[in-house]
Amino acid sequence: MNLVLGNETYLMEDVKKAFTNLIPEEERTMNLGKYDMEEVPLAKALDDAMSVPFFGDKRLVFIQNPYFLTSDTKKRKIEHDIEGFLNYLAHPEPTSIMVIFAPYKELDGRKKVSKQLKKSSLIIDNQPLNERDTRQFIAQEMENKSFEIDKNALDLFLERTNSELSIIMNELPKLFLYNFETHRITLSSVENLISKTLEQNIFDLVDVVISNNIEKSVTLYHDLILQNEEPIKINAILLGQFRLLLQVKILQDKGYSQGDLASVLKVHPYRIKLALQKVKKFNRHDLRKIYLALIDLEKTMKTTQQDQEGLFSLFMLKINQVNV
Repeated sequence: MNLVLGNETYLMEDVKKAFTNLIPEEERTMNLGKYDMEEVPLAKALDDAMSVPFFGDKRLVFIQNPYFLTSDTKKRKIEHDIEGFLNYLAHPEPTSIMVIFAPYKELDGRKKVSKQLKKSSLIIDNQPLNERDTRQFIAQEMENKSFEIDKNALDLFLERTNSELSIIMNELPKLFLYNFETHRITLSSVENLISKTLEQNIFDLVDVVISNNIEKSVTLYHDLILQNEEPIKINAILLGQFRLLLQVKILQDKGYSQGDLASVLKVHPYRIKLALQKVKKFNRHDLRKIYLALIDLEKTMKTTQQDQEGLFSLFMLKINQVNV
């Protein structure tokens, strides 16, 4: 029994490939089953796991999204045979390899099935890498390809990919190809090839909103509109950014560490690092006023036909007048 715990997409795909390769390619059609617990009952996967391999030595069964192992209380039409699963954990089929892919931070330790699964399984840690480990991962990729990357280029690369491994591994081939002749990745190549996401552009907007730079904030907002971004979507992301900053500030004042914040808020460690850098200059009162003003802005946007850019300008004037 194998439990892959965590939601790092890139590493999860690597794990899936490694297990899949245990079954000869010509046998996979009959001896590899994949079951999404959001769509099919657990009993179907158990029936597969208890069947003997078809013209092969091993049967491989993937179970994905096992929400019943968590504290998730959302009602669903599908009923899962938890008792049958507990029986299987006690008496697994020796010719079957079962792999549980649990894309969660943790399982609900209060549940009997979660406790038993952990006791019975080889647990594979698949949590998102912290910044240090991500840098080491990239360094290893550079060494494998005989490439070098400048420190400022690496810093910007991590920023523009949100330090998320799946994005990093999708973007690295561009940099390798672009710098094939020199085998050295520079700041300019990252600037030219790795685009900012909408969230990152809005993260820049956060800075100017906090600094009360009305002219620059309105200009950045206008630029986003010109890129065909919806005002409601921009405001929603901006609101989310300030919610995170406020949460980080509150918990930091209570003594939470960077690692604790990432765990409690269920946010990627790199985003927590950036948030901590931003909240250094501001108090809870300032962030709360902006957050509440953004909530008011969202309500107005949804209930009026007024010009959206004009409403954002009024929002900036409002927070400037209250001396945030």
